Amino acid sequence: MSRRTNSVKAKIITLFAAKATFSLLQRSLNLEEIAKRTSLLDEDATDFSRIRCPLCEWQPKSLTRWTCGSCGHPEYFYDACGTEWNTFATGGKCPGCTHQWKWTMCLRCFGWALHADWYK
Repeated sequence: MSRRTNSVKAKIITLFAAKATFSLLQRSLNLEEIAKRTSLLDEDATDFSRIRCPLCEWQPKSLTRWTCGSCGHPEYFYDACGTEWNTFATGGKCPGCTHQWKWTMCLRCFGWALHADWYK
């Protein structure tokens, strides 16, 4: 992979982190309720051996976390709450704001795929 590609990916990751942080600062979340919901997810018995990125075949683990962050294409969701959780423990539903994500971004290849397409 070229240095330029790595630099672009690093900038994208930084942008997502900044957007999530900014979103957290703008909302008054019930953090205790989110923590309670998220801790319940950790007890989930989801079979992660059958979950893979449809683009690169990367397999997330039960401790892998996504952030509910505002985004344009392909989801076009701008009311994100900044909650971090394992999207596959809830079938793509954010435990913070209850948004049902139709698309999931791969944390390895950074490609977007329909959430349902991740289940093999």
